[in-house]
Amino acid sequence: MKYSLLLSFFLMFTRCETSGPWNLSGEFNVSPPIYVDLFQVKTGRKVLCDTIRSLNFALRVKNLEKGIYQIILSWDRDVVRPQEMERFARQPELGTPKYYMSTTFWFDSKESNNYKLLFDSVYHQDQLQELLLAKNGGESIKMAVVSDGENNKLYNEYLTLLDYYKAKNRQQKDSLRKVATHFNDLKLFKDSARINAFLAKDWLVNVKAALLQEEIIFMKNNINSEVIPHIYHILVNTKDDFEQYHQVYNLFSITVKRDLAVRN
Repeated sequence: MKYSLLLSFFLMFTRCETSGPWNLSGEFNVSPPIYVDLFQVKTGRKVLCDTIRSLNFALRVKNLEKGIYQIILSWDRDVVRPQEMERFARQPELGTPKYYMSTTFWFDSKESNNYKLLFDSVYHQDQLQELLLAKNGGESIKMAVVSDGENNKLYNEYLTLLDYYKAKNRQQKDSLRKVATHFNDLKLFKDSARINAFLAKDWLVNVKAALLQEEIIFMKNNINSEVIPHIYHILVNTKDDFEQYHQVYNLFSITVKRDLAVRN
């Protein structure tokens, strides 16, 4: 996969404390200002916020606890959907609408001090904004934060797996929508309603089941990596989730199980 890149970026210390020993760089073909927020996934805590003021940026960040982080890029929109106009007229305190892009990544400064923001293609601003305004269009844009660390690479392998099944889910939903429309045209409303009930859920049952099995295989194959308990913790939120992923949990060491118990 081809990636585009490189960058330089100023920190506003009054907004977030950001001095430190690792670098995040990249090239983002959108007219500044671009707002950057970084969240620690485990705690939900914002650890960085700043504004990109050039197309190329190189950000030096304070040392952070190793783990999974979410980076969010946003910028002001000059297009407002009709349904949004009424909402912002009633709640102007929400501010102007924005375009949003985000991804997650594994960070560990002991593995690597240099992280790069990459895209699967060279996107121009008009292309990005058109995709982001389209329904589910933004999901086709692949963004990653990469380093030469083995755990970062492993986590990005997991994201690739997840992206594959997300794309498969979208494709099958698109096909089902066409079938539902055909049933409507034939006035077979019960059949159409049955399909729409499947479409109302985030995941189609068959695709989610296939993803679940692939996730289990992936985690079992890499059970000794410190990345896996973090992925497991994100996936397991309910008793049903625990039952589904119990094969993975049973392979964890006592130390990892205790750590997971503390997090929950």
